[in-house]
Amino acid sequence: MLRSTEIGVGAAALLVVLSTWVGCGDSDPACASESLCTGGAAGTGGSAGTGGSGGSGMPVMVNGCDASMAIDKTNDATTTISFAGIEYTPRCVRVGAGAMVVFSGNFASHPLVGGTVTGSTATPDPASALPATSAGSEVTVTLSKAGAVPYYCTVHASSGMTGAIFVE
Repeated sequence: MLRSTEIGVGAAALLVVLSTWVGCGDSDPACASESLCTGGAAGTGGSAGTGGSGGSGMPVMVNGCDASMAIDKTNDATTTISFAGIEYTPRCVRVGAGAMVVFSGNFASHPLVGGTVTGSTATPDPASALPATSAGSEVTVTLSKAGAVPYYCTVHASSGMTGAIFVE
């Protein structure tokens, strides 16, 4: 079994070999365009960072969704989220501010509420833009405020019937 000091020495040696292989010596002009060049045999590594600029204010992950995996509907005035069985389609979606979102399905079997689900714990959001709906087959909301709007089925939340709308 390797000790941590042996691993560190091995990693430094590998970096020297790789930087030589791609032509990243300190005086090599090709270094200016190489992303692997770090300014020395073992590289400087830089600082730990400052935490970034704060981002867009949207959560990284909510109800199994994040904005990067959401279906892009930002150019559509209206987006429909349908449901049957125990899933929403699309589950994760991005819309533009001012867009209308239509939920379509049987709300008696799949009551809709705005909020989050973590593990098997569902937490309704009383400030959600989505109205709690347990009757009918269609509800339309206009989402004008940027941010994440998570939602779930109160009956099947622990089975994964959750989703999120990211308003941009």
